[in-house]
Amino acid sequence: MSARPDGRAATVPGALDSLGQRFVATRSPFSWLLEREIVRYMKIWYYSLLGPISAALLLLLVFGLALDHKVTVAHGVPYDRFVMPGLMGQAVLTSCYFNGCTSLFEARRDRYMNDVLASPLRWWEINAAVVLAGVSRGLLTAAGVAAVAIPVTGASVHDPAVLVLGLVGALIVAAQFGVIAGIHVRTMDHVALIQNLLVQPITFLGGSFYAVSSLPHAWRVVTELNPMFYVVQALRIGFLGSGDVKAWVALAVLWGIALVLTAFSLSLFHSGRRLKD
Repeated sequence: MSARPDGRAATVPGALDSLGQRFVATRSPFSWLLEREIVRYMKIWYYSLLGPISAALLLLLVFGLALDHKVTVAHGVPYDRFVMPGLMGQAVLTSCYFNGCTSLFEARRDRYMNDVLASPLRWWEINAAVVLAGVSRGLLTAAGVAAVAIPVTGASVHDPAVLVLGLVGALIVAAQFGVIAGIHVRTMDHVALIQNLLVQPITFLGGSFYAVSSLPHAWRVVTELNPMFYVVQALRIGFLGSGDVKAWVALAVLWGIALVLTAFSLSLFHSGRRLKD
């Protein structure tokens, strides 16, 4: 199937329907799969979107507003504004990871993935559709957190370019990691295990609630090995204008991780390993 110069779908040579007429595709298979993935999580919006948004706002209420006048951070930034970017990053990473992981796991468990692999979709289009669905879920989550947190804390965007690049990089990292995990897990218990023992500790120990510059040297080195640290720094610099590392360092590390995970994820789809297990 190919596209005509005028943008309309071309007929597939030799493809006839039951009436002997040529089949004409009105939409690409990629758009159908992407829509299916978005509809999947939108049907349970109260869990897939409202859940992580409310969790982030509750943490902001407990840690940010309750400790606002009791905790001092660098440059005199109010504590609620200081923790807000990290809480947004936590919500985005958790939402994106869970979307890709559960989508791939359910597709493999229900043998739906076999139908997708047998479709005209290319291997990289399948990966892109699942990842973009996770990215869209993460964007909606970030928008929901920002819509409430920014007016409450009085925060503003200091560097839009850093914020956008950091958020997109974080979305790709989380979505691709979720896809990779979804290819390998065998039960829902494994999905929860990775969420509780890996994703959640990483998000809480990435500097969301404290300035890493205030830590002892050994703990700072450990923190800087945490990918979440660079997500928090990119978002914090975007909102506040300063962080524990330079903006280009945070973005370079974050996008480096995104490229590595994307390459590995694409290699799994190209080979087809475990997708039919």
